[in-house]
Amino acid sequence: MNTILGATSLISALFIISIIIGLYQVPKDILQATQNFRLCMWLTFCGLILEILAYFYDGRPDLSVFVFAVNYLAVVLLDLLVIVYVFYLHDLISESEQNFSKKFCYVISALCVFDMIASTVLSANGKLFTVNEGTFVRGPWFEYIELVPGICLFLMFILYILKFKSFRIKSHVFVVMIVLVPVLGTVLVKMDTNIRYGYVVAALSMNVIYAIIQTRVITESVAKAMMYSEISNNDFLTGLKNRRGYQEVINSITYGKNVGVAFVDINSLKYVNDNLGHEAGDQLIKKVADIMTTYIPNGNVCRMSGDEFVIIVENTDEVRFSNEINELQKKLYDEGRIAALGHSFGKGCDILKLLNDAEKRMYDDKEKYYKETGKDRRR
Repeated sequence: MNTILGATSLISALFIISIIIGLYQVPKDILQATQNFRLCMWLTFCGLILEILAYFYDGRPDLSVFVFAVNYLAVVLLDLLVIVYVFYLHDLISESEQNFSKKFCYVISALCVFDMIASTVLSANGKLFTVNEGTFVRGPWFEYIELVPGICLFLMFILYILKFKSFRIKSHVFVVMIVLVPVLGTVLVKMDTNIRYGYVVAALSMNVIYAIIQTRVITESVAKAMMYSEISNNDFLTGLKNRRGYQEVINSITYGKNVGVAFVDINSLKYVNDNLGHEAGDQLIKKVADIMTTYIPNGNVCRMSGDEFVIIVENTDEVRFSNEINELQKKLYDEGRIAALGHSFGKGCDILKLLNDAEKRMYDDKEKYYKETGKDRRR
């Protein structure tokens, strides 16, 4: 029987560790959203391992101390799991109710700490369990080891029912599932006296929580992270990368590969703003941005300031890049020479030098524009 129970715990442990591995595959800034749940999963996994060891090494006289330690840890770990779990629930609720008190968590924690102390005392005096010649023997108090955790879970079930919308649960059916699974599991465990601990039930409950709640938490966190990244790295007016996005592009450039860069600066933007209004100036900025993304579709186009842009094209050849730049320059010229342009081509390791060369050529082009049109650069 111990072999069957140990195998059941092993299968449950494999399911739990597969979910844990998956939880670590999310972006680093999302890990915070899964911190307490991951800790719950790790504690459940450890409980299953202890349960496996308790079953497989039972009856080994030479390992009596080890068998005692494994069973003792399996008892107290359950209380620790309940403590972490209640703080996990608090985190979920506090996202929608920022003033939600931690008093409930402290009450549950106090009960569990009391139970851990009681379990330690009862284990030491043999009233909880003893190990006789390496064989586990239940004590008169063993049937009560899940009493305090059970009371705590009952209180948390009430919290689920009262605050179910805070847990991303949209249906009462899911609330029933979250409550019913551990209750039925505990009843089934109690029907077989060979089963000592309820970590298989805890594992099943964690799988339900993961499927119903935690996947929604991860999805929402990823969506928020993407939105914040979009806002922080992109220019609001044009949708192009902003200065921060530009810096990320620079940092990611492969030194040994080809790269083409271009500086673009809008001509007479101040004149348009002063005489036609800032709305017209915004339209001009967006027009230049649209032209650049159309003619350099494979490049990173970044808005560096009000009228200044940088284009960075990686993994291209010089002929293709020059042709695209020439087409872009011709379009800007045909639109009334609305922007000055300078470009350069080389290796990624020389990116800063290439940018500097392109900027100088852009200023040469701008100087030529002002001389040929007779316009005052200050207006």
